[in-house]
Amino acid sequence: MKTQVITADTNDLEQLLQEPAQALRAGEIVAFPTETVYGLGANALNEKAVEQIFILKGRPQDNPLIVHLPDKAKIEQVAKNIPQEFYQLYEAFCPGPLTFVLEKSDLIPDIVSAGLDTVAVRFPDQDISQTLLRLADTPVVAPSANLSGRPSATRASHVLDDFKDKIPYIIDGGATALGLESTVLDLQSPEPRILRPGIITAAEIKERSGIEVQSFAESLKTADLEHPASPGLKYRHYAPNARVVQLCGDNENDLLAHLIQVLDQFADKQIGVFINDKSWEKLQQLYEIDESRISTYLFSAKKPHESAAQELFAALRALDAARADVILAEALPDAEAYMNRLSKACAPDDSAEAEVKTILFVCTGNTCRSPMAAALFNTYVEQKQPDSTSKWQALSAGLYTMDGLPASSHSISVLREVGIDIAGHRSVQLTEELLEEAEIVATMTRNQRDMLHTIAPRQKEKIKTLSEWARGLAADAAADVIDPYAQAEAVYRETRDLLQELIVDLWQELNTDSQA
Repeated sequence: MKTQVITADTNDLEQLLQEPAQALRAGEIVAFPTETVYGLGANALNEKAVEQIFILKGRPQDNPLIVHLPDKAKIEQVAKNIPQEFYQLYEAFCPGPLTFVLEKSDLIPDIVSAGLDTVAVRFPDQDISQTLLRLADTPVVAPSANLSGRPSATRASHVLDDFKDKIPYIIDGGATALGLESTVLDLQSPEPRILRPGIITAAEIKERSGIEVQSFAESLKTADLEHPASPGLKYRHYAPNARVVQLCGDNENDLLAHLIQVLDQFADKQIGVFINDKSWEKLQQLYEIDESRISTYLFSAKKPHESAAQELFAALRALDAARADVILAEALPDAEAYMNRLSKACAPDDSAEAEVKTILFVCTGNTCRSPMAAALFNTYVEQKQPDSTSKWQALSAGLYTMDGLPASSHSISVLREVGIDIAGHRSVQLTEELLEEAEIVATMTRNQRDMLHTIAPRQKEKIKTLSEWARGLAADAAADVIDPYAQAEAVYRETRDLLQELIVDLWQELNTDSQA
């Protein structure tokens, strides 16, 4: 098969898109641009066509797809028992980057919804996609046009990199306008909730429609991580071949200090840097840049949130192509959707770290106990691992948090007392992907353990409290590590010392198990 790239640079879109629209109707695969990212399109009513999407992408079949329509005229073909809120939100935001999770109609094959009784539907706001969907005159599934787990495609060249001569048509509409996938809003839960963050936020929904919805951070409290109703919640996403490391700093000087520190840390590696142009220009005045090993992809400092979001996936792909071993990407804590994608891109690569086991420490907000535990563990085992046959690394995450929050000031100060610096830590939301990748999961409390057992029953055997793992205690006898949040520094110091004791015991248990 030879892929035909159709450049949509003419005013006569209807004539230009007749052939690919007919191909979509007939069950062929067509890649096309939307305002968010490029989609890999297939007739949603044709099970064999939809199955080809999963095969081409290497996408797990328990990861649901989004159905695309030009407008609401045929919404009742794909959904039923549609709530009134849908029509209010449609008038406020559609066409646009907002996806609705609704009750699935009997017309939609189960393969589209991953066997769930819901379906995700959206109405893209882009001339090419609108014209193509109208001409095809059928519901179209269109997940991002990239190999599963890799950075989404925001240019036709990205699609060609992944699917050249594997699909019949790619429609080239240039770079996409937004660069990140749509916000996914669940209208089937008792209270509307955001399942995947995007450009449209909970605050904007409230402002423009009057409808209260749970933010993404709030929705995680009740999310079903085993059977997510939205794509983007499960499995590794958005990751290049290179390792991705976040660059953090409360101000420009802190950001540049962190960048210099990491450049020195990876002195023997080829480096890619994704940072705002103003800070990079300042860095060049402060630091001798070795252009033979450092490649850059810069975004605008004038509108950093908008520019970074638009360019993130293109940057990851370009720096991968430049053969970077490590990509250093600027964190923007206030940009929820951007940080969500960047955090997922930073997830460990199983193939690269197969010999190292991961312990995941979990607490509530990932700003006190779990980052302290992870830092203490990594520092302790760094000294112990050279003499051990067991190789471990620690990560941390929070049950009820959002990506990008800093560690609490007392957590930072009490760890500095023992020579550990977590000032660069930023919170990470717990995901099914993190649970699956961890060898063991250590919660701070029994309530957290029990909640994870309910949310992820298939992972139950590897989820215990830290006390259980460290001291071999029975489940009902394990003591909690109490949350020091908002208490005096002395309480944080007590928490640090308890965590240190438990980690020493835990390391002994891990090595005893590995030698048994």
